[in-house]
Amino acid sequence: MNKKQTTTLVKYSDLLPIPVMENNEPFVQLDNVGIKKRKILVRKTVAIKLQKAARALKALCPTWELYVVCGYRSLEIQTKKFQKTLVRTIRNGFIPNSIDLYERVHEQIAVPTVAGHPTGGAIDVYIIDTKTKKSLDFGSKIYDYTTKLYPTFAQRVSKKARLNRMLLRRTMMKTGFAPYDGEWWHFSYGDREWAYYYNKKYAIYKQTSLKEFKGM
Repeated sequence: MNKKQTTTLVKYSDLLPIPVMENNEPFVQLDNVGIKKRKILVRKTVAIKLQKAARALKALCPTWELYVVCGYRSLEIQTKKFQKTLVRTIRNGFIPNSIDLYERVHEQIAVPTVAGHPTGGAIDVYIIDTKTKKSLDFGSKIYDYTTKLYPTFAQRVSKKARLNRMLLRRTMMKTGFAPYDGEWWHFSYGDREWAYYYNKKYAIYKQTSLKEFKGM
């Protein structure tokens, strides 16, 4: 079943069984394709889809632009972030079996073996208004986990913020990105999360270490 109409968050155990058939698509730098952020790397198709999403957004309002904050993150960095969160979770007294522990940590930072950012297929993005030079109101700042308002369908956000979240979600999904509704700013294409969301038989991007990336 297609998960488009559900708000159930994808879990680590949902992603683990999904196979990956790497298509060897190259990485490109976003400042070379017109997206409003420099020195961010993504897969080529991700960049093309971002261009389409940006054009669709401008058709609605000429002063709206996509602002990409994060694309490719090396497997090494992802692993360090995961391990730091894992240790903090254990110290906070959450010590069940290993699968439950990984599920809890995965809600905050993806388990490296299934994470989207190390594939070059995941992005963190929001919308800015070039007229005001500010972000649209999304109810919380990107990466702000202190207010518990970061899930896409959080109840305590204003109507305006909710509409802006749905605007971003629709814009990205129309070009083929899968949303991660645990964070209103996170979308992906080609990774396991995308494969799960759209019922694909396999993902097309694998996690890439810094050593592998430099060897490309």
